Amino acid sequence: MKLSLLLIFTVTLFYSCTNNNKKSLNNANELAYNTDNINTGALNVEPTLIGDIKQQELSLQIKLSNPESKDFEIQEIAINTPNGSNSLPTTAFAPFLLKQGKDTIFTLKFNPFNDYKLYRITGMHGSFKPVYNITVSYKFTGSNKVSTLSLQSRAEKDQYLAYGKKNITPVIGYSFNTTKGFNEKQKKYLEALKQIPQPPFVFLSDQEIAVSGFNFRLKNYYLQDTLHAELFIVNHSDFLVKIIPDAFDITTLDKSLPGDVKTVSLEKVSGTQQNISMIEKGDRLLIHFKKHIKLNAPGKERLQLHITKVFLIKGDKALFTEDLELLPVNF
Repeated sequence: MKLSLLLIFTVTLFYSCTNNNKKSLNNANELAYNTDNINTGALNVEPTLIGDIKQQELSLQIKLSNPESKDFEIQEIAINTPNGSNSLPTTAFAPFLLKQGKDTIFTLKFNPFNDYKLYRITGMHGSFKPVYNITVSYKFTGSNKVSTLSLQSRAEKDQYLAYGKKNITPVIGYSFNTTKGFNEKQKKYLEALKQIPQPPFVFLSDQEIAVSGFNFRLKNYYLQDTLHAELFIVNHSDFLVKIIPDAFDITTLDKSLPGDVKTVSLEKVSGTQQNISMIEKGDRLLIHFKKHIKLNAPGKERLQLHITKVFLIKGDKALFTEDLELLPVNF
């Protein structure tokens, strides 16, 4: 068996005899992290990590020094959370050569996935974590051996508690109720439509709907008396679908409440732009939804996604036979 030429050697340093890169919180819009420098081994690393609370991004200023007598290549710099979510820089970064005896200093921006479940359901990255790991991967020029340094970066306990108290607001997400027999009823409905290729395919999961090549993915949340939703649509089918945006709505199970005001807009991500409300094969489209609504029991109250009058196929026939119930998800 041929062994891989790539060997990843990870050195994780939580404590160091070198000076700790400790920062004080002087800006109310910043959350500072303390990180130990690495001044031993082939690569010296001096990082400064700051969280921009308003922009919800991490700023990493990092100094890299090569004390060796040969050059090496910096391959990757990343930030990950203790649960394993890995984030690469949002600013441009490409592998580069760090020559022997030289050093460099630069700043990278990150928008880390702090809570994967929250992101999957709501599209939100979540609040800052109290601890991050900064990883720097490098290899000597001409070698296939990649080494990775991992440095733990931690916010001061009191500062993090103050940040959470002021900035972390409860969010409620919603997932489709998959226990109402939607798949069977929708499939039976489509079997009677000549416009749909037979036999029809239907599948409903927590956040996605698949209908004979027409795929939907829902991200949504309730925050500060406002519902936000984004429905991403991809047409892999051979039939056209017309969208009636004004018919798109999310309400309580009973009805819309007095004073509810909604905003619905369409964004054609790719495909024909002549008629944005028509989705042809290969088109990708987003429905953006926002609605001010006062729920009586946030986190417990079920909602209704109204789609039966939104998606029409040839002959102005409805693509869906029923609206979908949404179940609250607490984080």
